[in-house]
Amino acid sequence: MNVPLLINEILAQPARFGFDPNENLVSTCFSGDNCRESTTNGRSSATPNPSRLFFNDRVHPTEAGQRLLADYAYSLLSAPWEISLLPEMANGTLRMHQDEIRAQWLSDWGNWQGVGQWQSMLSAGGQKMDFDAPDNSADADGRGYNLTIGGSYRFAENWRTGVVAGAYRQSLEAGPRDSDYKLNSYIATAFLQYQANHWWGDLSVSGGKLDYENAERKFALGVSEGQEKGDTDGEMWAASGRVGFDIAGPTSRWHLSPFVSADYAHIDVDGYSEKGDRSTALTFSDQTRKSRRAGVGVQGKFQVTPSTQVWGEVAHEREFETDQQDVTMALNSVQSVGFTLQGYTPQRDLNRATLGVSQKLTQDLTLRGNYNWRKNDDVTQQGVNVALSLSF
Repeated sequence: MNVPLLINEILAQPARFGFDPNENLVSTCFSGDNCRESTTNGRSSATPNPSRLFFNDRVHPTEAGQRLLADYAYSLLSAPWEISLLPEMANGTLRMHQDEIRAQWLSDWGNWQGVGQWQSMLSAGGQKMDFDAPDNSADADGRGYNLTIGGSYRFAENWRTGVVAGAYRQSLEAGPRDSDYKLNSYIATAFLQYQANHWWGDLSVSGGKLDYENAERKFALGVSEGQEKGDTDGEMWAASGRVGFDIAGPTSRWHLSPFVSADYAHIDVDGYSEKGDRSTALTFSDQTRKSRRAGVGVQGKFQVTPSTQVWGEVAHEREFETDQQDVTMALNSVQSVGFTLQGYTPQRDLNRATLGVSQKLTQDLTLRGNYNWRKNDDVTQQGVNVALSLSF
């Protein structure tokens, strides 16, 4: 803590912090004990008001001064609770991207385009992400939207490959003062699929660029509010695979398939400095978030009419990277002294579900809509998507 600098900032703008701008806040006090009592706000004055003074006596601050110092300390201690959510924003975006791809696969399940044909996809959607604060984390509410394009090519009877790319915009309000964080993500995925004799499988590899265009941390400072702004970048890559067995035959109107899955993700967020050298401005070091998950689930679909089908899946996943995230930081005004505090803790168990409907508009053009849901003990993530796919 750089308390001398904070006091200099208070003296420069006393009214901002609720103190009397006409007082000498250093040489006057409220009680008059071993100090010069304020003639305007002191205990013996006609209008005693300790909240307008910084010192109660020669040494001790007033309640207003103590609150300001406590808020200053809390702003530093709680900073990693919010900053450690930056990789979680990216992780949520990645999962939304993967959910959208899997929804397209599920819609196409058992009904790929012909051998030697292409299929294109255009999708738009929105997302909501809520963090219910555990220890060493902040409550946060996030919203986002996305645009995804892609295509696949069936190069053999039992094999299909493709590429999908998406642009994602996400905002997050965190903490009691609604700190504002904004993330633009650009993710691309290449995939390979197999289906034959009731068995099916898929393998995908993803990579992405992260642009945190705004990281605005807000916190209480007595009766005032502090704000510190910055921006940073990052990157991610991920791999995912699933294998399943379709209980029904290929010509059946219904399909039901248990499956197992494995996922890995690696997210890097570059360190950055908040702008300025105020007593509350901080510099944060790089952050890395890894995720290793294994899961089991069931997916199914039913052909209601020759042109309409409903489909969905439910799955349970286990996270193996559950170490609490550490954030190393330093005051901009005291760069030589760094310190590390704890932040967000990833949860072990995750449940997810998808429900969708597909409608053939023509022989080759299909309209799809779906709802995705993910939840663990701390985070609830929901998304909706609408997509068009065309075979040619």
